Amino acid sequence: MAKMFSFGDVSSGQIFQLGIVVADIEASMRLCTEALRIGPFTCMRGFKAPDGWYRGGTDMPELTIAHAYAGRFFIEFIQQHDATPSVYKEYIDQFGYGLHHYGIAIAPDDYDKTLNHFYGMGFENVFTDRLPSGARIRYIGPKGEGAIEKLRKETGVGYLECVEVVEGEDEFFKGMYEASLKRSG
Repeated sequence: MAKMFSFGDVSSGQIFQLGIVVADIEASMRLCTEALRIGPFTCMRGFKAPDGWYRGGTDMPELTIAHAYAGRFFIEFIQQHDATPSVYKEYIDQFGYGLHHYGIAIAPDDYDKTLNHFYGMGFENVFTDRLPSGARIRYIGPKGEGAIEKLRKETGVGYLECVEVVEGEDEFFKGMYEASLKRSG
């Protein structure tokens, strides 16, 4: 049986996050907080992936990333502040702003097996990093010319973000999930 995490009703291998690229993260957070009752948001400004790798390069863009829960789903807004090649700029240049990826919560014991499953389906690494908690993250997308556009038409996103949920990440998500319950309660 897949490991159940402490943030909502989420098991290893399930989608828990909607990743959205935005032009103005402050406006996005404000609208969601005021009109949609999403939040509270946790925001990281001036973020650069510490161990990031994007399609062979290690020059990382400057980002602002905001997180909040909307019911069971973890909402992640990403705003890129420069023209550095990235998994975000690649998508924005082709499709514009909007839903970018689904985040999949994966227990450490399931991480490599889950990635190998996706690789067997024709996915490849697009971006990797290691979070301060030690958790591995990997954005994967389908291989081949026009493959990301095909995935977007079929699923609404261009990528999947595989998030290894180690103990520190579980606590991070749980804290935001509980804060959202207090706000809505």
